[in-house]
Amino acid sequence: MTHRGRIQAQGGGIEESVSWCQNETPPTKTEGLEMINLLENRLNPSEVKIRAKAFEKARVFIKKAADNGGVDAQVSKSFRVKATKDIRIDIEVITGRAFI
Repeated sequence: MTHRGRIQAQGGGIEESVSWCQNETPPTKTEGLEMINLLENRLNPSEVKIRAKAFEKARVFIKKAADNGGVDAQVSKSFRVKATKDIRIDIEVITGRAFI
């Protein structure tokens, strides 16, 4: 089974993502949290600051998913920045599982 998905920073003029495609085993909680860190490192400090709460909510989602044995596709979760129309962090599990 192929496990595929992505974590994205969207809105406010940016669209940056970290994706995965793994054949044997789904990404673990640790790998998911590393992907969030990698995504954060691709943004400038002001973009990270605006999305700080959204990044934290995404981390909590991954940790809770792992505590419950992971999540099965299809999952599409958006963690929006309050008082903005489009700034958010998205987690998508397109096929397979994630965050075991």
